[in-house]
Amino acid sequence: MRLKNFGLVLALALAACAGDVDTGASDPGQTLPPDQFGGGVTPAVDDGYVPKPLTATRFGIFYQVSADVLTLYQAGLPQGGNHAWLITQSHGTAFATRALADRVHARGDFYYAPAFDVWDASHAGWETASDATLATWAHTFRDVAIAAHADLFTFNEVPSNTASDARVRTQISAILRHLHEPDASGRRLSGVVYFTERPGLAASWSVPASDFFAAIDQTAIAMVVEHYHSNGFVCGMSEAALATHYFGMRDWLAASGEPAKVSIANTKYAVLHSARFSAGDSGWSGGDADAISLADYQRALSRASKVTRDTAGGYNRLAFGPVTTDLTDMGVMPRIVELFNWHYRNATTQPSETACVAGTDANCMCQ
Repeated sequence: MRLKNFGLVLALALAACAGDVDTGASDPGQTLPPDQFGGGVTPAVDDGYVPKPLTATRFGIFYQVSADVLTLYQAGLPQGGNHAWLITQSHGTAFATRALADRVHARGDFYYAPAFDVWDASHAGWETASDATLATWAHTFRDVAIAAHADLFTFNEVPSNTASDARVRTQISAILRHLHEPDASGRRLSGVVYFTERPGLAASWSVPASDFFAAIDQTAIAMVVEHYHSNGFVCGMSEAALATHYFGMRDWLAASGEPAKVSIANTKYAVLHSARFSAGDSGWSGGDADAISLADYQRALSRASKVTRDTAGGYNRLAFGPVTTDLTDMGVMPRIVELFNWHYRNATTQPSETACVAGTDANCMCQ
């Protein structure tokens, strides 16, 4: 469902996106909510935990979960049938916490992926740090994360100037490879790599950056492009234009012919949608409860999900964030559960899953 005039649609998408947040290279991102899971406590003692291998090929990815939402997801998300659910979490004052890992592991198809936050104060100067320093930071994080029963790591996040700055790409590539290196016992973490929006747009890339994308392919099971868009953005564009906006980067990777990029495009590329619905404006964008109803925001979320589910590269991977009730209304969460139960009803892709939720077009009509 792509438009033939890719250049025109991408230009329109970029123009429409100008008001949405794009985290800059000097900006550590949105302010994190309070950590409900013991951030700042003494790191867990390593008891020999071996990270769970991820074999499912259909999965949902969530960023910044709260305990109430996790309970709802574990009660309602599809179980079995080649599905997995990835909880990616930035703890702010800790690398990883066993308390969240234990909650996540209450269901065997849920995976815990604490974040290596590149903008954390403990990683200050990462843009110019030596490889030895990057290795020390990455291995320390890996060891703390595994001791806390992590299954994956999250890299948070590839900044806006990544496409234009070779040094940034070199440093990130090194960090990813060091994070993925096995520990002394042979245990290894694979990653979920987040991109801020600008490097997630094909128009940003004038260089092939082959080694950078090879590093992602070698170390990660998912490359997540953040699209923290407003209700108006999602409702104001045609579905075809949204598909081009969300997946232009995926098409650029696939068209390269380079094995690593093609692998990312076909098995790892994921689009993250804003799950934020609350009063006022926010850097997380999403829905402003002072301006629209929850029902209309649910329709916008359904529209974004349908487009993602109905586009090559998106039908097996769907992501939402933030999904903590410190930042978004709990009323959003049942709709996300419903979306996954509709779009991921089967073990493999089925045509019926590409329709709007509940097979009702009105559920994807928003304003």
